[in-house]
Amino acid sequence: MMITVNEVYLPVVEDDYGLAPSGRKLRAFQKEFVDSIHRGNANVIQLVAPTGAGKTLCFEYLIKQGHKVLLLYPTNALIQSQLERFKRDGFTAVNISSKILTKKGYERAQELKGWINRYDVLLSNPDIFQAIIGHMYRNPEDDLIQSFLLFDYVIYDEFHAYREFELSGVLTQIALFQNMSQCKIILSSATPKSEILELLNYVKIGKERRGLVVEDIIAESCKPEESSEIIKYETTVNFNQGNILGHIEKIIAIVKNEVKNLEVGAPRILFIFNSVKDCNLFYNLLFKDYPEIYSITEKDNGYDTNQVGDKADFTKPILISTNKSEVGLDYPIRLLFMEDGFNFDSFIQRFGRVSRRDIGICYIFTKQEVEPLFLQDQYISYEEFLHKLEYITEKYNINKNKVLRLFTFRQAIAIQEYQKRRDDLIGYFVAPNSGYSYKLWFKFFSILKKNNEGSLRNRNLDRLNLLIEDFKQSCRSLRGRSLPTPVIYQRGHEIRQTVYDILTVLNRVPSVVDNTENGLVIREINSKETGPFIKAIKVPYLPGLLNYQMIEEQFKAGLEIIADKALDTFDDSQRKFLLSCIHSLYYCIDVDRFIIPEEIILWNDKVVSLSRESMRFK
Repeated sequence: MMITVNEVYLPVVEDDYGLAPSGRKLRAFQKEFVDSIHRGNANVIQLVAPTGAGKTLCFEYLIKQGHKVLLLYPTNALIQSQLERFKRDGFTAVNISSKILTKKGYERAQELKGWINRYDVLLSNPDIFQAIIGHMYRNPEDDLIQSFLLFDYVIYDEFHAYREFELSGVLTQIALFQNMSQCKIILSSATPKSEILELLNYVKIGKERRGLVVEDIIAESCKPEESSEIIKYETTVNFNQGNILGHIEKIIAIVKNEVKNLEVGAPRILFIFNSVKDCNLFYNLLFKDYPEIYSITEKDNGYDTNQVGDKADFTKPILISTNKSEVGLDYPIRLLFMEDGFNFDSFIQRFGRVSRRDIGICYIFTKQEVEPLFLQDQYISYEEFLHKLEYITEKYNINKNKVLRLFTFRQAIAIQEYQKRRDDLIGYFVAPNSGYSYKLWFKFFSILKKNNEGSLRNRNLDRLNLLIEDFKQSCRSLRGRSLPTPVIYQRGHEIRQTVYDILTVLNRVPSVVDNTENGLVIREINSKETGPFIKAIKVPYLPGLLNYQMIEEQFKAGLEIIADKALDTFDDSQRKFLLSCIHSLYYCIDVDRFIIPEEIILWNDKVVSLSRESMRFK
């Protein structure tokens, strides 16, 4: 099945601000953005524009005006890409990340504070600012949180990338930015969510606790005419059912024909896989069976982000990747092979990588059949194309109740951690109308603490307290808890070492785990087994082993038993209240975000111990 998706144009206007490159007009949405900045009426600007439309030019305007600007991105790859662009355009900017922090303990917090104070243009991820809220830096003066009052503009780029758990943290950050400095917040995305704007209603500012004023700046496409510019060229789309690995011979034949005429210097052919595992398998397959293609191919996925060794060579004409390349990747891609992604947002972002500089070809590999949706050789508008694909790609909707519960839980943790700033934080966090507030969680913590110290304490209550503590620990960080572990793996013709989450690696690829003098190290091995590879895990607060492939169901059942026994001697009203809170927390957090198992049992019955001694590398 082959169709053609038409070009996408945006209207342009005269550049009254000197923002566009010399001789160019300004895109209408860019002028609207600058006009909004000058009016200054909005607390929050939602900037909605397709990939490649020129949102970064809007951010550069703020920098040119001499403002202190914080740009927050969901991935480190996107940070690096944007940092290189800013430097290329003559801007002085710095990436604030854990890699630039060299100190430990108390000095580390002071070092971070120094970086934030010193520069006017900072690029980072929201994880660092969530760690500040969660008091994850040793800061007895409680003054690191003053970082939230330093900025004139805070930009959350690719805002669609955050799900409920992360959004609850970002919402907490926005509450602090708005109340401590009343800086302007910019939410930028090609695929916005209406639920996010509704959630902003729960952020209140000022002594009178008024709501945020939100303004939408939307880049609307138009017909090709004199007062328009093309942002996406015509794209020939070929649909295939299945995944990329199921069509190897066909794909290799297409690539061999295409590379004959490719220029070198930047990727022109891009593969986007749904999984790191399949991406790595494909790269190793090229090495073994297609050396002429392998020699001109680079790989860049989550494994490669933290690898030891040479950096990726992005002058090669072929790049293979995963969802890591969904946002921010701006190469002249002519030929794209993409699996359909995890949801509709993912699909749109992937399709946006091709035809940004010239006409392109896209091979889409889908889980479902698409032939009934199109006519063979049909020409179709970009908007209609996306509309039809909505029906075969899962659409992700934000669960607002989850966000609000976690939002207030994170507030309660912050207030508890920052005792010297307690009154200030209480003033910043207003109780939402949902029935949940930080006060509810204070009551929850208070009842448990009182009974922990009294005669009602028992073994099951101790287990429950361990579980609640893990909930707290996971909510101190933006994305929850994980165990980053050294991994030795085959990367084409090389053996490389990277760092990746231990549960993810052990479940997806056959491996052995060595207990070295520096801690655990995972080594991937060859095996005919297809996985998944974790059979069971043991956690400290539930008896017996949990089947890892049914972890959500088994954990919930075990939690019900432990909670019932732990609270059995409480009076009826307290018991109902505590159980309601516990169920609420569990409902909001995926198990993998907060558990740290004591043991992992692999498919071959090998046992991996995660004792403190074995985790020395941390």
